[in-house]
Amino acid sequence: MLVWTYQLLFFGSPLLLAALGHGICLKYDLLRFLKKPLDFRLSFRGKRLLGENKTWRGLAIQIICCTLGGVIQGWLQKRGFFPHWLPFLDYTELGPLIGLLLGLGMTLGELPNSFLKRQFDIPPGQRKGGFWGALFLVLDQVDLTLGIWFFFFLLVKPSLLLVVWSLALTLVLHLSVSSLGYILKMRKTPS
Repeated sequence: MLVWTYQLLFFGSPLLLAALGHGICLKYDLLRFLKKPLDFRLSFRGKRLLGENKTWRGLAIQIICCTLGGVIQGWLQKRGFFPHWLPFLDYTELGPLIGLLLGLGMTLGELPNSFLKRQFDIPPGQRKGGFWGALFLVLDQVDLTLGIWFFFFLLVKPSLLLVVWSLALTLVLHLSVSSLGYILKMRKTPS
């Protein structure tokens, strides 16, 4: 499990770059021209598909930052800066593709959850109590990992246990990073 943890942390490290880039864009309202909703303000059953918080800016920042992270990982791997067992894939050849898929998976993995929350009348950034509130709290933390694995099943054949471990690790890390973003006033809510 310790080796898997290291491998997953390495695999997901571009997500930290994406979170930082997105947080800076939100805090300083950068790239305003991309601050347009992904759902084009369309509705289903009289409710927004995704809401105002899922934007083209977020998609662009996450893809760019994750792709940059994949390139950096490839550069580091080529120069032997980490042990051969650490990466799941050959970043020297696939670094940009890995980063691109991470960014896409991260963003697109969040969309079904956002859609469901809008249909359950949960405003963006808000919570419900009870069972549904707890379920959406967990989904808010792990939906990006589900999206990432969706894209990576083409390149990596992980075991079910590895996927479950990655979800648990994501839950802990995402809550920690979100809380830090809240403390630094880069987020409006702590989780």
